[in-house]
Amino acid sequence: MEQGQIQINEAAEWFFFSGGPGAPRYGDDPTKHAVDHDAEAFVREVLQNANDQGLPNGNPVEVTFRFITLTGDEKIEFLQALGWSDGLGKRMRAVANTHNGHRYERVVKRVDDPDAELRLLLVEDRNTTGLTGSWDEDSNYAALVRDELYSSKQDDTAGGSYGLGKSVLWTFSGASTVVFNSHLAQSDDEDVSPRLIARSKFPTHQLPEDDTTYQGAGWLCQTVETDNGPQPESFWGEDASRLAEQLHAGRPSISGTSAMVVEFQDPTRDERPNVKDLAQEFVEASVKYFWPAIYRDNLKITVETPEETLSANVEDVPAIRPFVEAYDKRNTDAQTLIDPGDVAGLDIPVTLPPRADGTETTDGSVRLAARLASPADDDTYLNNVALFRGAGMVVKYYDQRRVAYGDRNFFSVLATGEARSEGPPSESDQEIDRFLRFAEPPEHDEWESTENLREQYQRGFRMALDDMFGTLRDALRHLISKGSNGDVLSDNILNRFPIHGSGNPRSMMSPADPVFEIDSSSRFDGETWEISGRIKVLLEEFDGWSADISLTGVGEDGSRYDDIPIERVEVEQPDVTVSYDDGNVHLVVDAEVDELSFSGRSPPDRSGAMVHGDVGATQLEILAELQTSEEDQA
Repeated sequence: MEQGQIQINEAAEWFFFSGGPGAPRYGDDPTKHAVDHDAEAFVREVLQNANDQGLPNGNPVEVTFRFITLTGDEKIEFLQALGWSDGLGKRMRAVANTHNGHRYERVVKRVDDPDAELRLLLVEDRNTTGLTGSWDEDSNYAALVRDELYSSKQDDTAGGSYGLGKSVLWTFSGASTVVFNSHLAQSDDEDVSPRLIARSKFPTHQLPEDDTTYQGAGWLCQTVETDNGPQPESFWGEDASRLAEQLHAGRPSISGTSAMVVEFQDPTRDERPNVKDLAQEFVEASVKYFWPAIYRDNLKITVETPEETLSANVEDVPAIRPFVEAYDKRNTDAQTLIDPGDVAGLDIPVTLPPRADGTETTDGSVRLAARLASPADDDTYLNNVALFRGAGMVVKYYDQRRVAYGDRNFFSVLATGEARSEGPPSESDQEIDRFLRFAEPPEHDEWESTENLREQYQRGFRMALDDMFGTLRDALRHLISKGSNGDVLSDNILNRFPIHGSGNPRSMMSPADPVFEIDSSSRFDGETWEISGRIKVLLEEFDGWSADISLTGVGEDGSRYDDIPIERVEVEQPDVTVSYDDGNVHLVVDAEVDELSFSGRSPPDRSGAMVHGDVGATQLEILAELQTSEEDQA
């Protein structure tokens, strides 16, 4: 096996593979996955990785983002310790001279300019496991410094399962280089913390004086001989401590890892933002996505600049406060919202399929809570549901503005898995947490049908997700309704909600007395989706009613696509008002009409998604609601 070795000093050198049995494993191509690499995504992914490695000792994970700017002698000393003039710079210049090397050309100019500032970002976590394991085994050390899209998480309820999040460290390094300094929670007697290694990720390249083609990954390391040839080895103990101090990556002797991003930059921006603005963005992004973990004292986050230190506190981000209040009061017995600021909640049952190995799963529930908005609230995430589980990261702010009406706006949370209740989680909470973990795609921004779910569970996983989200929407409609004498729920909703704290159905209205009878169908005629249906009111007295009709595409693999717009709908009966809102249909019906039939169609499928099999079916959703005299007066 050929390899490139560039001597820096007696202890350290840059090492690059050119192939062979000891080379890194690539589980997948990370460029295939559409991660939005902006500063918010960086904070989200880095915090998730740290949060997942927390020690089970009851103490919070602590993360510090530390911005460091170097000029003059400090910059020169840092570059010398990094091996810039003895190897790394030569590699980067070789890549900069290629057709796709413009970003590296800009970094080389900045490094060579004696007046230009070098910006570093140190991400330091504490009370985490540290970089345990060796190069040759499946471990979090190998997953971070060796492999691509391989993940080594602490347990089944960790935040992700793809190993993609770590890639943002290199994406945000203008030099595509990250230094790791780690203090291990547990290590072999012969290995003394700390442990240090640096890794670069360049495109495949050649050096001017060398015809060898090198893989992009390189390591600042000690090179050791193995049965598979030379391979990188980290520094330990005093050698690691000394090099870490030279690289401004020193850390306290507390278990955890420090990751130094060399020449930090946001690849989505044309201009270089100032550090003060970046620090505030980091605080707000931390609270936006990790307020459940912060609120539960599982995660503490600070952001340091040369001038100030900021803390990520949930009370300091107004847009998040209503969600925190809804979560804090989620176990209320109230089931409807009356006045602004009120919080009400419902348990949503979840039925999971057996695991792929045949292990039966325990049915459970997730907790939905909503807070009625007031004029004083920050409305950034108005009418959204914050979805999260035991890891304490908000997977998504689920837009449910279609549920709101009039002045009945809200903020809502869906607390699932180990985040559902206080105290030790139940067996069903743990299983739901595991299930939803595998329902997250590489971006960790959705709960949907994934390949991981297909591998981990038997058929029925897509239905479990659809039922949970369908019941969530029905439950929200109930929670934000006026909730007095005129409030009537459909039989479909009533059968879904157990009483909070038990598995018995609610007794607000007998399931023997349904409100609506609904039949519907949809079919694809080769160009458009044709829909039809019948809605009948089963009560004798009412003041009118309304219905919302929407159409959602479902892929052959069970994944949900965006809504398919409905172009037109025709209703056979008079006294029915038809309106359209963003591809959905809203019907308003007079009290004299207790039954209607409709038909309609979508626009032609110009994208070919249905013809080519991307969308294999649709879900036609009809949500009917009675109007009462009290609502009309409102």
